[in-house]
Amino acid sequence: MVSPFDRGLLFLYTLVMTFFCAVLLLIVTGWWQQPLYFLWQSGYAYELQIYLAALLGLLLLVGVRLFWVALVRRESGKAVVHDYMLGQVRISLQAVENLVKKAVYQIAGVKDVKPRVTQTPGGMGLHIRAIVAPDISIPEVSRQIQHRVQEYLAQTTGITVNDIKVIVENISTTRPRVE
Repeated sequence: MVSPFDRGLLFLYTLVMTFFCAVLLLIVTGWWQQPLYFLWQSGYAYELQIYLAALLGLLLLVGVRLFWVALVRRESGKAVVHDYMLGQVRISLQAVENLVKKAVYQIAGVKDVKPRVTQTPGGMGLHIRAIVAPDISIPEVSRQIQHRVQEYLAQTTGITVNDIKVIVENISTTRPRVE
């Protein structure tokens, strides 16, 4: 995973380079001719302008792409579970999230759950957003969610979760259907 310092450095670099390329593109295409007007006096200026505009346009697109990558948070696609003599056993973060859903849905009073795997300094963490029924004790259900998820993941995958944050996002107000 990229450190916050590296992400910030990439952000600043791409911001400066994108601005620089945009200004140069404006100058080369003739939209802003004041600073470098004297360069375009030769007979080959039009051909030079076309090549330079294409190059600067490409650099501008690359800069916009890197700027976007710096802003978008990306998680690692895999989590290492065990190292064996024959190699590593890995499980995808999506699989871990699905296991968390399975464990939490077994708890009475939980209507919906949205888990997200996070990386902590000590290992792996979870942020679990839940929607619960109105007639339950929220602190008790939160403790049950934390305990059940930690136990279930340890049993099924061998993963030790160091930090489980439960956020009760909403209280379900829908009544169950009576048939």
